[in-house]
Amino acid sequence: MYAFQKLLQLVDKRGKLVHKGQYGKRSKTITTRVWHHSLTKLSAGGSKIESFADFHVNTNGWPEIAYHLIIDPKHVVNGKATIYYCVDISKKSYHVGNSNSIGLGICVIGDYRTDKLAEPTIRSIIDLHKALIADGIGKYDKAHNEMPGYSWKACCVFDYNKAFKDVLEDMLPKPTQPAPVPGLYTIQEGDTFWSIALKDGKEGITVEDLIAANPDVKPSELKVGQTIKFGKAKNSYTPTPETPKKDQSEYKYPLPSGVLKVGSTDKNAIKQLQEALNVVYFKCGAADGIYGAKTKDAVIRFQKVYLPYAVDGIYGANTRSKLQAVLKSKGY
Repeated sequence: MYAFQKLLQLVDKRGKLVHKGQYGKRSKTITTRVWHHSLTKLSAGGSKIESFADFHVNTNGWPEIAYHLIIDPKHVVNGKATIYYCVDISKKSYHVGNSNSIGLGICVIGDYRTDKLAEPTIRSIIDLHKALIADGIGKYDKAHNEMPGYSWKACCVFDYNKAFKDVLEDMLPKPTQPAPVPGLYTIQEGDTFWSIALKDGKEGITVEDLIAANPDVKPSELKVGQTIKFGKAKNSYTPTPETPKKDQSEYKYPLPSGVLKVGSTDKNAIKQLQEALNVVYFKCGAADGIYGAKTKDAVIRFQKVYLPYAVDGIYGANTRSKLQAVLKSKGY
């Protein structure tokens, strides 16, 4: 047993999270401990390992969750943040593209562009780092944006080198600026439109933008070494701020307001939702005005793509907003 597995705050989650198959064994020795943060705010309901696993498996199409080890600041044990062991370190997981074979993926939950790195989290970073060194797992430590091809990533922005020291003073994140987003991007191992899209922040490059700017590229069939428009894709299907908002009745596929779910009885509203889902290829069968299993499944599939941390099969304000954006992107 490795020293890091003996840490009192470590919880073994291998094989216990959602997965479809499993990653293969490494073909190379781990040389680099790669540090990530999740880019999800600590206050967000989906900022937890179960949501990450669902997104990585059901949206990105990866076999398992991306990271080998995850530090969770929201769960503290004896003054130290919980460490989840999610993927066996002998496996090559998808977290750092073409460096997956030599990289150990370590993620600290939180968006440290705004969240603060708390003392229990720092203690677990220190403990884990010491244990990995004692185990001889990796020789170097690098942030995600220090790995080849990912200098544009805002990950991670905390000063992990400082956090490794046995000093807990002045451990707030050190602001860093990622490199400019490249106009063109070369696909690396494990990349998907959903994993590389910059939905948040000043770049605002969405999955819809990438699809629109790369019409000859199938999102589900990306190939390592393939070049796509990335920075150049910005706003490909995003209305400019000056574009006046139309009344819903003016759209070809107007969307109902309110909440719809299994058991709802407003047939006209349900029919509008079904017609919209069908036209953007989230098929739910005939638009019969009945919110049944097929409609719920279509809403779930849509949410997994566009609202991965709010998947419940219920049509509400957030789903309505995203569905309207997709309809706009397709010219409806």
